Amino acid sequence: MVAVVCAVLLFAVPLGIVVLRLYQQDEVRELQQLGEQVAVSLPARPVQPPGSAPVELPRAERGTRIAVYDPGARRVLGDGPRAGDGPVREAARGRASSQRLNDSLVVAVPVGGAERVRAMVRVSAPASQPLRRTALTWSGMLALAGLAVGTGVVLALRSSRRLARPLEALAGTARRMEGGDLGARAEPSGIPETDAVASALARTAGRVDQLLQRERSFSADVSHQLRTALTGVRLDLETSLAAGDGGDPREAMTSALERLGSMETTLADLLILARDAPERATLDLAPLLDDVARRWHGELAAQGRRLRVLAEDDLPEGAGSGRAARQILDVLLANACGHGRGTVTVRVRDTGGVLALDVEDEGPGIADDRPLFERRPEDATGHGIGLALARSLAEAEGGRLFVSRPRPHPRFTWLIAAPPADGASPADG
Repeated sequence: MVAVVCAVLLFAVPLGIVVLRLYQQDEVRELQQLGEQVAVSLPARPVQPPGSAPVELPRAERGTRIAVYDPGARRVLGDGPRAGDGPVREAARGRASSQRLNDSLVVAVPVGGAERVRAMVRVSAPASQPLRRTALTWSGMLALAGLAVGTGVVLALRSSRRLARPLEALAGTARRMEGGDLGARAEPSGIPETDAVASALARTAGRVDQLLQRERSFSADVSHQLRTALTGVRLDLETSLAAGDGGDPREAMTSALERLGSMETTLADLLILARDAPERATLDLAPLLDDVARRWHGELAAQGRRLRVLAEDDLPEGAGSGRAARQILDVLLANACGHGRGTVTVRVRDTGGVLALDVEDEGPGIADDRPLFERRPEDATGHGIGLALARSLAEAEGGRLFVSRPRPHPRFTWLIAAPPADGASPADG
């Protein structure tokens, strides 16, 4: 708005001054042309002898006065001062002259050559005539300026509304995000800058939501894994107490300490996996399988069940984190231990050039309508969130976890991602 007014003023004021001067020059030129026309029409002797018809001067517009003067600057015809004034005396020297005298514009032109001036024609008109024409022009210019300012105001209001609406929507989206709705998104407005801010805000909200989801998942995963381990510790200690003086408490305490060490490892693994990006290094399964056999043999043996760990020769390489692999194997073995029967078999094999790891038991199988890999409340019966955790870890490492045989003898298969083409050092386990 201010810019429009300034632009109109900077354009209109100089133009108005130029118009005034142009009209003044135009008025002087018209008076000079009228004077030259009278000079051409004058006879050789402007003053006729008595009895002759007087010389008639042409009619002029209202307010315009025409007079003819002899070489002595005395008026002989027309309407004007008796004695010639400055312009008339200048014309007597053979030069046309114009000047503003009082409230009139005066033009005088010589009649004859520069060597011999026979007479002078004086033409005058009110000086207010150019002002009136200028006033009319200025009025039109002011109307156009008002129209321009009004148009500028309308356009400014429309532009401000067009800019304000997406900004208000963006502010509303930010308030919704502040209130906890991280899925709130602002609609595209068509304004590149506003859409860029909205896109950046959406990306930020997405990252925050992802971090919150990871933190929530971490809390649930830790709760689930530690609850399982604590249950084992409690059973060992309760068994030792039930045995009374005939039992060896050192064995129970040793088992409890081993389980507590496993809990500490589980907590550290899940914390690192929740915060760090997935690893794409070569996965060394041999130490993981040895660790599985050492940690799970005793628990299965306590139930009168066996654990078999088998691995084929010439296996393809796999990539991933040793921490994630340890947690996936623990979940699958805990599931087989808690919900399966008979011998539990861990088998590593080659399936079409892809490294696969199977965990199966000799139980009757899994019902078709049982959602194994969905997170459920902690107080729900069944497989809980352990299998959901295992699948999310497998997919985060670029692999797949699925039920390859639901029944009988249910089998879970983990397809391990291939290592990157440029190779990498083995992941720390």
